[in-house]
Amino acid sequence: MNDPAIITLLTDFGSLDCYTGCIKGVILSINPSARIVDVSHDIQPFNLTSASYLITTYYKLFPSGTVHVAVVDPGVGGVRDPIAVSFEGYVFILPDNGLLTMTLEGRRDDFKARRIENPSVMREKISHTFHGRDIFAPAAAHVSLGVPFENLGPETFRIETIENLHVSTTPNSITGAIVHIDRFGNYITNIKEKQLERFDPATLSVRLGRFTLLGLNRTFSDKDPGELLAYIGSGGRLEIAVSKGSAADVVKLSSGAEVTVRGKEPAA
Repeated sequence: MNDPAIITLLTDFGSLDCYTGCIKGVILSINPSARIVDVSHDIQPFNLTSASYLITTYYKLFPSGTVHVAVVDPGVGGVRDPIAVSFEGYVFILPDNGLLTMTLEGRRDDFKARRIENPSVMREKISHTFHGRDIFAPAAAHVSLGVPFENLGPETFRIETIENLHVSTTPNSITGAIVHIDRFGNYITNIKEKQLERFDPATLSVRLGRFTLLGLNRTFSDKDPGELLAYIGSGGRLEIAVSKGSAADVVKLSSGAEVTVRGKEPAA
């Protein structure tokens, strides 16, 4: 017997309303044996950048064949398409608004994408404002039951990206952005650990807003309570925190703010 299909959910719906429950009800009415995993429903409303980052942190932790549903959709009912993307053994069901920007970074030719247009994988009546319930949930459920990816709709060869997630480099600097602020107030950037390896650690500095941090620390306890520190987080990216505090409360920058790392390459 095959293991029940896994479907993950990432949304900005919160827990006050029944939106998430509606999505689960639609999925289970089509595939009662589906295993639904709530990744998070507390994404800041409409924050595509944060959602794009979070998808990169969890999608590979699930077994191959998992269906990942992400519904952060400020353009719901507008010109953006509902799409399905097949990548690295997973299927992503989501609006075409840039949510996979960071997941597909540098690998833009390794995926297959379909616009979800087949009426048989959607609810009969489609709301203009709740595609999570009427398109994404039923499509995910049908995929989890083995409906071929190609049956979801016509192939598409270009999907949207979030433009401000580009990391720029010069011989002595790397400039990226804050892409997520976690519940502890830690700033997570889109600058990867590997990008910092070309700098001599002794020359490295991190600039954000009016603050400049010298060097990288290993963990939070390397600094006294209340002090800022820069470090490589569990997701392999540059992060900024306050030991036993909130960097967001101290630095007071929002998601999307610029972060610049400066340094020098080790002498030959």
